[in-house]
Amino acid sequence: MHRLSRYTILSRQMADSSYILMNGISGALDVVPATIGDLLESALHPRDENLLEQIIGALNPDVRREWAERGHLTEFDADVEKSMVIKIAGALHDGMVGKPTFMIVPNLDCNYRCTYCFERPMQNKIKSKDSPISHVKDNVVMRDDQVDAIYNSIREIKSDAGLEEGGQIILYGGEPLDKSNRNVVEKIVLDGKARGYMFACITNGHDLDSFMDLLGPGLIDQVQISIDGPREIHDKKRIFVSKESSFDKVTANIDLAREKTEVEIQIRVHVDPSNIDHFDTILAYFNDKGWTNNPKVVIYANTIYNKEEDGTVGVELDHSDIVAIIGEKCRRFDNVYTSAPAIHAARAMEPAFKDGERFALKGTYCTANSGNYIFAADSSIYACWESVGKSCSRIGSYSLKQGIRLSKAITSKWFGRSIEKQTGCQTCRYALVCGGGCAQYAEYNSGDLYGSYCDDFDKTFRAGLADEAGRMLVSEPVSSKTQRPVSQTPNTQTPITQTMEEMV
Repeated sequence: MHRLSRYTILSRQMADSSYILMNGISGALDVVPATIGDLLESALHPRDENLLEQIIGALNPDVRREWAERGHLTEFDADVEKSMVIKIAGALHDGMVGKPTFMIVPNLDCNYRCTYCFERPMQNKIKSKDSPISHVKDNVVMRDDQVDAIYNSIREIKSDAGLEEGGQIILYGGEPLDKSNRNVVEKIVLDGKARGYMFACITNGHDLDSFMDLLGPGLIDQVQISIDGPREIHDKKRIFVSKESSFDKVTANIDLAREKTEVEIQIRVHVDPSNIDHFDTILAYFNDKGWTNNPKVVIYANTIYNKEEDGTVGVELDHSDIVAIIGEKCRRFDNVYTSAPAIHAARAMEPAFKDGERFALKGTYCTANSGNYIFAADSSIYACWESVGKSCSRIGSYSLKQGIRLSKAITSKWFGRSIEKQTGCQTCRYALVCGGGCAQYAEYNSGDLYGSYCDDFDKTFRAGLADEAGRMLVSEPVSSKTQRPVSQTPNTQTPITQTMEEMV
């Protein structure tokens, strides 16, 4: 007897009234009409087994067979499905562990003093001789010999994983593209390019004009810059240390980069109750600039995470609230998203629409839990970019003389976190989509790195699934012959239930 999988995800209703039905074990995505979707909506939130049984019984036999092949319907009980999730999470995590990722922090200080920055406590102490990271100790800005030590360390890590050099390295801070550390950034990029690396950078963009020759394919080919509203709003939130307008300088630099280089620019707009009403104003400004519907520009809103006095993390505006307030404004443009999770949903489902593949599932939240090595100017190596400069994610150190030194206990703790070991997440329908949430925020809020940090992922993902699927269905129309199974093509015909049976 088939029943609806416990890991069934139903999107929010799309503009054409249909829904996306997703299975959180198989990754199958299918369009369902409003007549079925409306019934599933009422039966899933909260789950009503009797109503679900009636819905399934009323389905066309061909649809029931198709849903069973794609994992939406199953004969396995809840415990067996849970065991599948655990096994899949372990396999996916093992795959990520074999692909280490790298970040470099050339400058732990910053030429901005943003009102919401989680690194402010460190930067406020950076001139004190009593601070572990300070200009007095000369461990704020990276030296040339540290760059050599970093590449030696990366080569060793890659070699141990059986990998050749090459791939992406992310530049992070503080402020990585401060013109005062131009020379060391040039060394990082050019030495890395010679070894087969390319770069992305998270920057405030203030000194971007000093790095134009380092932007583009094969160099720094992607930058993320924050613009938090119109000039009068942005300048109060993102404050340049010399007090002149940061908005004017940053927007001019984005225009310059678009004119002079082929770099992809991601514009992140932090929103909270004080500025979200101005989102349409800044979107109109972006549109006048020619940044909307531009294939080399990605624009997205994001909530602000605040550290409370008790050490916990919270938000003033949930992602789902952002979707409700600005969702329609974002849908007017091809490259504007309501949140970072919406972008991730879009990129994970894109193969389903273009290549007939399934949604890209994951066993853990991010690379901080599988093998992320952040080399900072204080000669430390950290796992999580949310806690650079803090002992809680310091996994080791590096130097030319002594090479790379890692704490086995702390490294194992950080890189071992996955749904396979997060017992509180294993029965959640989003387990292999969310990956358990941010480990550092989980530790801040519960004291347990292996706890969950759910945020409001369920609402955000359902909305993102509908928005991005709707966007793709417009650009990649599905023929009436294959309307129900969006991702069913000749190369994905193997019934997913066969794969499941092999796992139990």
